[in-house]
Amino acid sequence: MQTECSVSAYDFPASCGRRVQARFDGGRMSSDGGVILVKQVDDRLGFSRRFAACFRDERHPAYVEYRVEDLVRQRIMGLALGYEDLNDHDALRHDPVMGLVSGRLSGDRANCTALAGKSTLNRLERSGQQADRYCRIIADHDALATLFVSMFMDQHERAPARIILDVDATDDRIHGHQEGRAFHGYYGHTCYLPLYIFCGDHLLSATLRTADRDPGTEALADISRIVKQIRNRWPRVRILVRGDSGFARDTLMSWCEENHVDFLFGLAGNSRLYDRIASLSAEVHDEATTTGKAARGFASFDWITKDSWTRRRRVVAKAEWRHDNRYHRFIVTTLPQGTSEPRHLYEQVYCARGDMENRIKECQLDLFSDRTSSHTIRANQLRLWFSAAAYVLLMALGQTSLETATCGTIRSRLLKIATVVKVSVRRIVLSMPDMFPCQHEFALAHARLRRLYMAS
Repeated sequence: MQTECSVSAYDFPASCGRRVQARFDGGRMSSDGGVILVKQVDDRLGFSRRFAACFRDERHPAYVEYRVEDLVRQRIMGLALGYEDLNDHDALRHDPVMGLVSGRLSGDRANCTALAGKSTLNRLERSGQQADRYCRIIADHDALATLFVSMFMDQHERAPARIILDVDATDDRIHGHQEGRAFHGYYGHTCYLPLYIFCGDHLLSATLRTADRDPGTEALADISRIVKQIRNRWPRVRILVRGDSGFARDTLMSWCEENHVDFLFGLAGNSRLYDRIASLSAEVHDEATTTGKAARGFASFDWITKDSWTRRRRVVAKAEWRHDNRYHRFIVTTLPQGTSEPRHLYEQVYCARGDMENRIKECQLDLFSDRTSSHTIRANQLRLWFSAAAYVLLMALGQTSLETATCGTIRSRLLKIATVVKVSVRRIVLSMPDMFPCQHEFALAHARLRRLYMAS
């Protein structure tokens, strides 16, 4: 049996009395015609341009074929379209629609393709602190970290009265010998522990951290940076930081209290807390036993730990019994008693943080933020930011016609469109299937983007 072959045609069983054969000979075609919408979003936000401005280019100008902005846009667009590997770009560099959105429909020189290949993009991702023989494009990680917060604020015409910052860490399993690898006992494997911060659907921070450090303590650096940046532009905005029990650390809570930032964190239960709500638990248990249905009750009280906290804080308890099993939960907050009833605070405010986990899943499953296979942490951090950039563009596009859709749905409904590219002297025509089922959503997104473009 042959292990390697070159097939020009693929035969399939006959249908309708005719021979069926497939060929890859369609000419100037693309399977990603809808990415032209992403380009329009990118042009309006100026995101690729601003992202590229966070790099220092030390290449010799005479030998530069692809600008940093070209490389950045190509990488982000590739991730938005679902191409996670740099190897994919050896074929994508010939894609006419990818060339169109990059402003390079044909190469500037006769012996050059329109877009960069995998090796050139790899040198971009391996940006180091100092230029060497192979990496002369240097990423400014501080500038990249602040860019996402600036993009979030730029999308608001006026300062909101209050914002909620959701913070959470997740595991990014690694299989090689990457720098900073560590085993995490909770997840049971070797991984990184990236820390995400969102405000609603807006991604504000994605920081790659090693799994041998406490995310609750490490989050203080990112939260303080983001709060300072937001308050420099919006000095009167009220900020609430929300997270699970992993972030209920005295250092973080004390910083929030000293800087007038509210917090709402989960609190791990212990025997002292269970004893504190023993009477409430008994009442709820009696109700559940009598009715045969789940029952819950809530309480609010001031609390201080034996050793770890430096001051008393408000704790809200949920006592719940279901099927004769106890499901008690606790949260700690700075929100005062008079402004938030315990049940509302737990069910409506705290539990809403769970939606952030869906955003993290989108980043990992739809935009491949867990593809951290480079050797160094800096290169993997840059990969994480490229995925975050693709998330920002897709969510901005989704707001035009698919407000509640995930990134994967936006990609399948608006971007993955078979397209024939026709180039003439005066215009470029993208011919898409007249039976495309999501024409209405495409038209709506196009119309809204045009209005936004004209308004700006």
